[in-house]
Amino acid sequence: MERVTSPIKCRESLYHLSLDYQKERKALKVLHTYTNSVIASRKKELQNYIKAEKEKNIDDCGIKKRKTFLDLLLQYRIDGQAISDEDIRQEVDTFMFEGHDTTSSGISFLLYSIANHASVQERVVEELRTLFHDDKTRSATYRDLQEMKYLEMVIKESLRLYPPVPIYGRNIHEDIEYDGTVLPKNISLTINAFGIHRSSQIYPEPDKFDPERFTAENQAKRSPYAYIPFSAGPRNCIGQRFAMLEMKSVVSKVLRHYELLPSIPESKPALVGETILKSSTGVHIRLKHREF
Repeated sequence: MERVTSPIKCRESLYHLSLDYQKERKALKVLHTYTNSVIASRKKELQNYIKAEKEKNIDDCGIKKRKTFLDLLLQYRIDGQAISDEDIRQEVDTFMFEGHDTTSSGISFLLYSIANHASVQERVVEELRTLFHDDKTRSATYRDLQEMKYLEMVIKESLRLYPPVPIYGRNIHEDIEYDGTVLPKNISLTINAFGIHRSSQIYPEPDKFDPERFTAENQAKRSPYAYIPFSAGPRNCIGQRFAMLEMKSVVSKVLRHYELLPSIPESKPALVGETILKSSTGVHIRLKHREF
């Protein structure tokens, strides 16, 4: 975040002279060594599998096996498609590292939002009871997660108010005309997702927690670019569907076991605009065992 806001460090040539750049290189070396080893191991397995099985993607019982996303990328590379080793590593980096802090941030603020809105929590729990009845220990199936319609609305509203990545950048590779102004190619833009999500021109009473904003009818009234916790377009978050399922799974489990209550004394998050949205004072709630 400091690099984005610093007039010196945002310049590539000057940033390379800084101590931060040296620290970044050391950290990236550790991360890339790990992801490269994962890719190399999986590539070897895939090559051996292709060699051993002429009818690739079929196991010994003739049952079609699902390929992982990494398998698909490696297959494209093996088949001579226009994808480089660097492209593959960047995608693996995204899956392995970018989904941890973002998801934990999203879940923390989601639990806080539910704890401070009792009527919303009651409605979510009723939805869970229709799916699980009185069974608080059963793991949620994929079908269960798909049926959590209201919980999904609650998650979306929480992500609107507390987007895990509040701002992010994009490089422009061609001139773009926007609102009568030409944005020249080869510049970087900063997109303020946090600000867009709290714009009164888009969301009436923008600071109010209201999951009804995300009914199908209300969503259809807005631009798809009015809600961008996962970015949008061809460079959007590749793991957004997984993140939604993960948040549903975790929160549905928590709510079957506990009632979420506001902290005493009341403690509102002191938001810090870093790369990942955080609270400098923590995110505080209380838990009470629930009779489900």
